[in-house]
Amino acid sequence: MTQSGKGRVVSLTIDNLNSEGQGVGRLGRDVYFVPGALPGERVTARLENRSKKIWHTRLDSVEAPAPERTEPPCPHYRRCGGCDLQHMTVNAQVAFKQARVERELSRQKVAVPQWSQALTGDAWGYRRKARLGVRFSKDQNTNFVGFREEGSKHLSNISRCAVLPDHEALDWDAWRALIGSLEARSLITQIEPLWADNALVFVVRALKPLGHNDRNVLATQFDAWQQRSARQLQLWVRTEKGAEAECLWPEDPEELWHQVEGLKLRIQPDDFIQVNGAVNRQMVAQALEWLAPAENEQIWDLFAGHGNFSMPLASYCRHVVAVEGQDSMVNSLKAQAEKLALPLQAIRADLSETAALSVLPEPDAVLLDPPRAGAAAVVPELIRRRVARVLYVSCDAATLARDLGALCAAGYEVKKTGIMDMFPQTHHVETMVLLEYRGK
Repeated sequence: MTQSGKGRVVSLTIDNLNSEGQGVGRLGRDVYFVPGALPGERVTARLENRSKKIWHTRLDSVEAPAPERTEPPCPHYRRCGGCDLQHMTVNAQVAFKQARVERELSRQKVAVPQWSQALTGDAWGYRRKARLGVRFSKDQNTNFVGFREEGSKHLSNISRCAVLPDHEALDWDAWRALIGSLEARSLITQIEPLWADNALVFVVRALKPLGHNDRNVLATQFDAWQQRSARQLQLWVRTEKGAEAECLWPEDPEELWHQVEGLKLRIQPDDFIQVNGAVNRQMVAQALEWLAPAENEQIWDLFAGHGNFSMPLASYCRHVVAVEGQDSMVNSLKAQAEKLALPLQAIRADLSETAALSVLPEPDAVLLDPPRAGAAAVVPELIRRRVARVLYVSCDAATLARDLGALCAAGYEVKKTGIMDMFPQTHHVETMVLLEYRGK
């Protein structure tokens, strides 16, 4: 790696954006990635490091702003690494995300006959789950509470997070003071807020069990917050990695849930849920419309999680096979299906193994919502089964394009595609694709 020129300021015209939403400029044979720059802008950028012919830079100034530029409202922007597109209007963000997905599909020669309108929601205050880091500085005798800084492992102190809901208990200055008053202030490492439909929940991670005095301090603060809050509050503490969290306050907490398609889906404080509740509800409704489950059909839901798609699907068809890799999620699926009296069978299987689905009966349709790594191990089984309809929900455009390329080469056709702006102010994008098997 060559670092010659590091710290030098260069003047660039930005041509386009890369997959992470960074401006791309060129000088000679070198390419420059400029976070915070927009296409059409003339900017100055400070060189930071170089890998092959790509310079990674820091935006120094914008000499000629693009029409899509807007003033970021968050005071922590450019330090906090969470929201990297605040400088771009919301409409421009959505257009960039769709263009990014289109580009990835085109690279894999995946033909898209119909793009549906993007699913969107509120641009701010939408995020119902987050994870904040906590670090005690012995030298400064203080706690830092916030998110990781851009391109760094250092924590950036924040006061409020503009993409979280507005609530008194989500004041991180207050949390900093609260943690600083604890005997175990050097042992707190994380705070995870969860905005369930019926409660605001906090999971605090500590390296060791909290003492009696600290538990009382936390309970007293939550008592005070609760007296001023119409929303139920809960405080949970987890002291061992992988262990279940313990509810510290209140003594008898309500079961947590969020509502999808009229169903109250039970969730645990540690469960994965889509962070954008409004867009998630639109997404599930669109999935049901596109997949059009019939009453006599059997449908697989792969990477089923806690049943975000499984439970609504089971309300429409004869039988749903929900496949998940975690025992806790499988147990949750079984309990939810029993409580809601739905025809759902929960199965634990490692979906990174190609043979994981080989013993299952033939499906009439398949829905899959894999993690960022995609569903490479599942694709061969879908090809072998020649499933009539497949609905693919993806959080990574590159792995989606890879998997669609293999499916289309084997006889599947894309019927509908659309993006979902699940994460406004960031470059992340969700995509939904409906495929039908037509044969080679």
